[in-house]
Amino acid sequence: MLNKFIAAAFAVASLALHPGIAAAEAQAEIYGALPAVTDVQISPDGSTLAMLRAVGDRMSVVFYDLNNPQAKPAGVEVGGGKARDLVWANNEHVLVLASQTGRMQVTTGLETIEFFRWFSVSKSTMKSVVLFGNEGRYYLSSAGDLIATNPNDELHAVFARITVNNILERATDTRLGGGNAGFTYDLFNGNLKTGETDRSAAGGPNTYDWLVRPSGEPLGRIDYDRGKGESVLFIKPEGSGDFKRVSSYPDKPGAVYGFELYGLAPDGQGLVAAKPGDGNRRALFRIDPISGEATTTLFLNPRYDIDRVIFDYRAAKVTGVRFTDDIPRYVHFDPDEQKTQISLEKALSGASPSIISKSADGSKMVVKALYTDHPEQFFLFDRSAKTLNMIASAYPAIDGRVVARKERFDHASSDGLNIPGYLTVPANTAKSNLPLIVLPHGGPQGRDDMTFEWWPFFYAAHGYLVYQPNFRGSDGYGADFVSSGFGEWGRKMQDDITFGVKKLIADGVVDPKRICIVGASYGGYAALAGATLTPDLYACAVSVNGVSNLPALIGRSARWSDWAEDYWDVRLGSRFRDKKALEEVSPTENAEKAIAPVLIIHGRDDTVVPYSHAIRMQDALKAAGKSVELVELKGEDHWLSRAPSRTVTLEKSLEFINRHIGAD
Repeated sequence: MLNKFIAAAFAVASLALHPGIAAAEAQAEIYGALPAVTDVQISPDGSTLAMLRAVGDRMSVVFYDLNNPQAKPAGVEVGGGKARDLVWANNEHVLVLASQTGRMQVTTGLETIEFFRWFSVSKSTMKSVVLFGNEGRYYLSSAGDLIATNPNDELHAVFARITVNNILERATDTRLGGGNAGFTYDLFNGNLKTGETDRSAAGGPNTYDWLVRPSGEPLGRIDYDRGKGESVLFIKPEGSGDFKRVSSYPDKPGAVYGFELYGLAPDGQGLVAAKPGDGNRRALFRIDPISGEATTTLFLNPRYDIDRVIFDYRAAKVTGVRFTDDIPRYVHFDPDEQKTQISLEKALSGASPSIISKSADGSKMVVKALYTDHPEQFFLFDRSAKTLNMIASAYPAIDGRVVARKERFDHASSDGLNIPGYLTVPANTAKSNLPLIVLPHGGPQGRDDMTFEWWPFFYAAHGYLVYQPNFRGSDGYGADFVSSGFGEWGRKMQDDITFGVKKLIADGVVDPKRICIVGASYGGYAALAGATLTPDLYACAVSVNGVSNLPALIGRSARWSDWAEDYWDVRLGSRFRDKKALEEVSPTENAEKAIAPVLIIHGRDDTVVPYSHAIRMQDALKAAGKSVELVELKGEDHWLSRAPSRTVTLEKSLEFINRHIGAD
């Protein structure tokens, strides 16, 4: 029956994106399309699937009745079409996180802001309400954080959100709210039917996290003391109206991994927090709520950081972790669930399966499977019947088309540090004298892995070898690897990329005259830095939403919060103290060194790296008499959230790359 649902739900997408289409433009439409499905969640009673599904260039919430497979799936667009997350609150309501780009007057002027909101969608009425819709004193760009859904209260869910009390007050020791003592991070009960919210507990100007009991009652909060560089745990004993200071933990401003408290322990006894463990790897610990001491190590991998905590919103507790070696790996603390995980890994051999949702009794589970050679897929696993049925594919038009394979590629950098990375190799192609696209990731504290991605696979489909380095500063390999990138933008971080390219040249894998560097966000900076700081290495460069001037990046971020200024001060340097050093590695200040032509693609509504970075780089290159092209993505944000923008990015970049290093 699920197969019938798939055919009905995705008929339009299948007609529009036929896998037999081979033209470059059509392939750009295929790979640039939004994933057909980005999330699937099952209701607590196991009767209904809710999914985020692409309809054109917008995301909708679609419900599918598992007990009545003949019924037509019902869908509704929420929050302007940029829905990003989905959680069942109870059997009737799903919570959807969505965003829209807009303009807001702030103390520094009119700013372009990405406004995030939580919506409650009724399965029965297909109507939605926005949470916090009854108050005007909340921090307008923030949706707030979902803390827990309450199984004993079908009407409410628990959120935490910044409240604006007095924006004119200023304090320099707060982590939140732009350094304003007039901002507090408070706890709320949100009404799922009306969207109205009531404050259940007030935080202080330094509060940045909350814990609740399964009942939704406040259990604890975390405050940040910027002056002392520590996070402070407060616990509210059951039946008491007061919070008691329990302990403090080192958490210096700008630290790689600070102290993060997540919720109750798997058995409900004690708390769970993440902090650096042995080898400076991010690990998970059990915290005694009375003494505040870390009593037990719940999970520590000797080589890799944990990169996600699996959290049960209904029970307000941590149930597992994820870490990534070459593909994501999942560990569940419940022995039966871990056995299920192992069984899924055997059933989906070669994939990275994860249990992303389950019914309250655990009898039905939604499984997301990532692969190294084709797009992710979603499955429904029935533990009782022992059946595993596919629900949907993220890119149905690409299913069955093996256009490339991904493989590991490590090399030694300029100082001998090992730099892990990945090659996407075109199918049926020998690794010899190939044209190369270097594709550094964003962040820069992100990372790439060996699973399918639409961008590198598109280039590989056109005959290009794609190299994705996890340069120093990338996440996942321990705090020391991250901190080795501090102050190294355009220096050792760029060396990590350069030396990887030179190794591929020395090995005869790539043609040294046919190399282009392409990237988005920090990767866009790396592309511009490649063109201006190592101009002899590349035949072309493409920057998408890339940083072009480092003092400008820091200056804008510092306007929003002291925490942001701390972050950049540690990772990049001070825009005042280190201005000269920052300018030395700013592409705008090195435009005269560029040799290769540069293509700049930038979203007009980018709220992370403003469009002004594109204009400044274009002007600098033109003034230096260099070849530059600029493509403006009207109405697009930093994340390329719209399918037309992704398609244009692929089409324009491929045409530009073909012109200069053509694979054919």
